[in-house]
Amino acid sequence: MKHRSRGNVPASATPTRITAALAAAALALALAACGRDDAPRAEAGRSRAPAAQDVPHFDPPVRFAATGRPLLSAATADGPGAGEMVMAGRLAYFQDRAGLRAVDVTTGDIAWSAPTRAGVTVARRSTRPFLSSSGGRERVIGLFAGELPGHGTTPPAPALEVLVADASTGRTLGDDALPLPPSLAGADVSGYEIVGADDQTIAIGLSGSGIDAVVVVDPAAHRIRWTRRGTVAVTASGGRVVVIGTVRSAGIFGGGTYRLQGIDATTNRIRWSTAPVSTHTYEADPAGPALVALFAGDGGDGLLDISTGRRRFRFPDQSLRYECAHDGRSVTVCHNSHRMMAFDAATARPLWELPKDGRTPPTLTAVWHGAVYGTTANGPVVVDARTGHDRETSPGAAPSLVGPYGAIVEQEDHSLVFQAAAG
Repeated sequence: MKHRSRGNVPASATPTRITAALAAAALALALAACGRDDAPRAEAGRSRAPAAQDVPHFDPPVRFAATGRPLLSAATADGPGAGEMVMAGRLAYFQDRAGLRAVDVTTGDIAWSAPTRAGVTVARRSTRPFLSSSGGRERVIGLFAGELPGHGTTPPAPALEVLVADASTGRTLGDDALPLPPSLAGADVSGYEIVGADDQTIAIGLSGSGIDAVVVVDPAAHRIRWTRRGTVAVTASGGRVVVIGTVRSAGIFGGGTYRLQGIDATTNRIRWSTAPVSTHTYEADPAGPALVALFAGDGGDGLLDISTGRRRFRFPDQSLRYECAHDGRSVTVCHNSHRMMAFDAATARPLWELPKDGRTPPTLTAVWHGAVYGTTANGPVVVDARTGHDRETSPGAAPSLVGPYGAIVEQEDHSLVFQAAAG
């Protein structure tokens, strides 16, 4: 299974694959966080920076300063890449073994730090944080894999720590140590990912040697609600966890029979399933709050409704896989090496496509609030997400992450540079 960053795709959006090297896979989701009034405050206060209204900002920005500066100070220069960060407003979020951090993109300074305190000995920084909004409040969810220490004759136990912080202040809203159930405790897990969130559930995908599973957490009860092995999580929304389920594995010879399924996030009941497909490659992507993109290699590719599993649009050129990104508002953009298409994210109604009329599609780097950012042979470009028209032909950057205050661009050496918004 490969995970690739696709610009400002909201945290639920990494592509998921089952290939010849995968016999079965699993991950599922549904997510959120629950507040605690007695939770500790963030350990670092906000940096001394100009008030937000004094810093140029645009929604969305289409031009950026010609030169940038390092996003993080020397103390954190060995920190995350763009694919390990999420961004909202003037803050970008990442995690290290000690907890969650927020960096003010306008200054490059750490705005706050929220440490882990639930008692898990964290093995490594395992994933990027997940942004979740509920009741007008934005929260950052961090996932930390490790062990709970042993006591007496009880050995250490593999566990996940889920840390939830207020996105603006870093105030801890929840911090739970969750021992893995016996069915997963002995598994060789190497990958951990939060795949979606709402105000009732946090869903986590596990992957590793011979193991793919989903762990669904009830944050209000501070416990794991249910788990499933043998499935790969794709996305979650509206009370549904969408997974790739294995019907039959071909083992060492590769391939197998797979289907896409929608699972009730609360009850763990399967609400819909697509027809089984025998193939060497079966892939799916999140495509916004209401849609999931399927590539089954059998002519069944397209955009499916998350709630019902019904296909809303069938992709052309079925031999090429599409990756999809939601702009955080109303547009889903799907693309491959030859074509780019945009859809209304609620209805899957096509809005535009390239190439057309002699125009070529850009190589996409980010999608945010009605703007598609990317590059062509002519350099960086910004395309209007609803019309497909060129909105800016000299933006000054092709962002890895973008927000109202500017662009985060990952350099060839993987260092991060911030270029301020200029229009």
